[in-house]
Amino acid sequence: MAKANIKESVTGTKNLRKIFPYFKGLKKQMLGMFLLDLCIWAINVLTPLVLAQILVYFTDFNLERIIYYSIIWLLLFTLQSILNGFSAMCSVRWTRLSAYKLQTDFINKYLNISSATLDQQNSGQVTTRFTNDCPKISYSIDRIITNVAGVVAGIAYLVVGFWVNWIVAMYLVVQAILTFVLNNVVANKEAKLELQKNNMFDEIAGVNNETVRGWKDVKSLGLKNTLLEKIKKLSFNYAKFNIKRYQKLSWFWNFLGVLKNILNAGFYVLCGVLIYYGYLELASFLVLYMYSNKIICSLDTYTAIKKDLAAGEVAAKRVFDLFDEQKYPTEKFGNQKAEVKGKIKFSKVSFEYEKNKPVLKNISFEIQPNTMVAIVGQSGIGKSTILNLISKSYSPSKGEIYLDNYNLETLEEESIKKAIGLVLQTPYVFNMSLKENLKLAKPTATDEEIIKVCKQAQLDEFINTLPEKYDSLIGENGVILSGGQRQRLAIARALLKDSKILLFDEATSALDNKSQAEIKNVLFNLKKDHTIVVVAHRLSTIVDADNIMLVDEGKVVSQGNHKELLKSCKEYKELYNVDS
Repeated sequence: MAKANIKESVTGTKNLRKIFPYFKGLKKQMLGMFLLDLCIWAINVLTPLVLAQILVYFTDFNLERIIYYSIIWLLLFTLQSILNGFSAMCSVRWTRLSAYKLQTDFINKYLNISSATLDQQNSGQVTTRFTNDCPKISYSIDRIITNVAGVVAGIAYLVVGFWVNWIVAMYLVVQAILTFVLNNVVANKEAKLELQKNNMFDEIAGVNNETVRGWKDVKSLGLKNTLLEKIKKLSFNYAKFNIKRYQKLSWFWNFLGVLKNILNAGFYVLCGVLIYYGYLELASFLVLYMYSNKIICSLDTYTAIKKDLAAGEVAAKRVFDLFDEQKYPTEKFGNQKAEVKGKIKFSKVSFEYEKNKPVLKNISFEIQPNTMVAIVGQSGIGKSTILNLISKSYSPSKGEIYLDNYNLETLEEESIKKAIGLVLQTPYVFNMSLKENLKLAKPTATDEEIIKVCKQAQLDEFINTLPEKYDSLIGENGVILSGGQRQRLAIARALLKDSKILLFDEATSALDNKSQAEIKNVLFNLKKDHTIVVVAHRLSTIVDADNIMLVDEGKVVSQGNHKELLKSCKEYKELYNVDS
């Protein structure tokens, strides 16, 4: 991040102010906490006055007054404890609820970001912003409110201090200003270092997250040492930075500590001189002694506010960066509702992931409802891209795509997602039970519906061998399932959704020959009620398709049924012979 941006992040409040809408409905709790904090600070102003009286009456051996003021002192501290409890309740309520609202909005925004942008995101960095930075913003505001009440109390300390003895009070004001200026310098330095630390932590979290999530590939591909070295290097640099950061700040804080002790010694000398010459009574000295640190810290409280503002702004910038439409554009949908019957049409469609590197070139074709169509060809020539365009995971660079007679760009998101079900080659399975994984597709699904689709996907027999059957937990990304079983689960999930268009991207690649044959029959039978589009590497699984499109160099070079293509298309025949 550029230096100018760091400065803006730690000195401004542009991003932090964006949190205010998330406090809607929580203003009473915030105001209540502020008033309670004021009362608590007011008690802090009174208790030294009472304690000074107790100590003075000790020198007079006045037991009656000692007991009287001791009771008052006890009542004040009891009241303070009660108020602290209520203040904490208000604080927890509004900080947690506002953080919850922000986190919900954050993940909603993330899920609506365009697929092209998400492809470039580091999931670890997104996770740290969600789990760490969102709550940090609310907690920063919480501390600021408490410290604002502290500033008000600091004014009260000063007023009482000047009433007791203006000379000592003036000395404390000078001491407070000097301490404040130096603290402010350190706080600004600390905030800038904090931002750098967070950016470094993001990078470490990203690599760690990917390593943990992909541990099987890490081990099987022999990447353990490579990733370990990368993590060690990042962690070492992070540790080295924190050591230097601590050393820099430590010298500042140690210098401030020495200065504070010198000024405190000056305070004692000044009070001693005033007492010696009769300008200060013992009781007044005791009050000023107990106020001294509070008066000095009153301006420190302002520094704390500034520090919390900086910390909150850093966290807010990291969070609300994700809301920047220029950096993280959202998916664009129309507003037209439609009940799609299953016809798909590509009209002169071109697409490129990178500029001037086209994947699809001006392709046109039609897929009729209730048919099974297969897309075949060499790896990397755009087969899966066609499915991504149909499901609107991406939008074409040129041309139009139609569902029935509706331009895909004009349809609302709900209509598209309802109409299309997608089964990927490596489907993601959530760390929940089998039944819960299936109900993600249709929350209202009955047990009978779930069992039916699992039988269709050839998964029911396996599920019934598990101890908890459909309620069995399957671990992170379905760790207890084989690759084929994960694909069957994804197929069952798509069937349960009951979309008119079902897209299968190498969805039988992890199945054995017997299971492939069974699933192939299932897919073929589904076309009675669905349009089936299959991207296949193994041509033996799609020989019964109504139409097969051969894609090469971004274009549909030939299409027809299996027998027609074997006779008329040399490339298809070669692919089929290799597969056989």
